[in-house]
Amino acid sequence: MKNSDGRLFLKSFLYAGRGIACCIRQRNMRFHLSAAVLTTAFSLAYGLTAAEYGLLFLTIGVILALEAVNTALEALTDLVSPDYHPLAGAVKDIAAGAVLLGAVAAVAVGFALFFHFPKLTDTLLLILTSWRLAVFLALIFAGYLFTFHYPEKK
Repeated sequence: MKNSDGRLFLKSFLYAGRGIACCIRQRNMRFHLSAAVLTTAFSLAYGLTAAEYGLLFLTIGVILALEAVNTALEALTDLVSPDYHPLAGAVKDIAAGAVLLGAVAAVAVGFALFFHFPKLTDTLLLILTSWRLAVFLALIFAGYLFTFHYPEKK
């Protein structure tokens, strides 16, 4: 019986991975992932403290989790209400609103972490006047392709 419990536990990670893969098919999740990669790359040039990195990664995790819950609620709503219903629309709108509220909070966290004008200016100059510019432009282009040209499946 214990071995079976262990296999079920390991299988739960497989199911979670499938769920994440399903979320990545959604454009908004790909946008948030791209923004997370760009923000993390910028933070490496900017230099954050350990506590600031903790806040950054917690914020990224919350946004990705909210987007995953939004995707799940949209799928469930489509299953139980294939035709339009005002309550089904409300569920989808509320879930999307939760993501928007989280994203606004994430932008506020970004300002708190990165808007120290002298350090921000120094970091931007470092990026714009070195090989890092090519890296950032490549990341932006890759994020654009990933967000808007990734094959979507329903």
